Amino acid sequence: MARITKKIGGQDFDISRQDVERVLERLEPEPLKGRAKYYIEHDGKKYPIKQVVAEVTGLPRVAFTAKHAYDVLTKLGFDVKEISEE
Repeated sequence: MARITKKIGGQDFDISRQDVERVLERLEPEPLKGRAKYYIEHDGKKYPIKQVVAEVTGLPRVAFTAKHAYDVLTKLGFDVKEISEE
């Protein structure tokens, strides 16, 4: 099982793919609009990456960047996608 340790917002977090999947099972995805450009898919739903990492870490979204969220999720094996401009 993939697991990483990442410093986010000045704190170290030990996060596994299973931790993220557990959060996704109970989380309702927010709409992909505004500044939310990147997402992961789980069970046919699209989740903004900062929403996911905020839920896993308990940090407010202002405490980390989309790059932090991207790094965490890709290192855990998630396929981060960018919304297409329509």
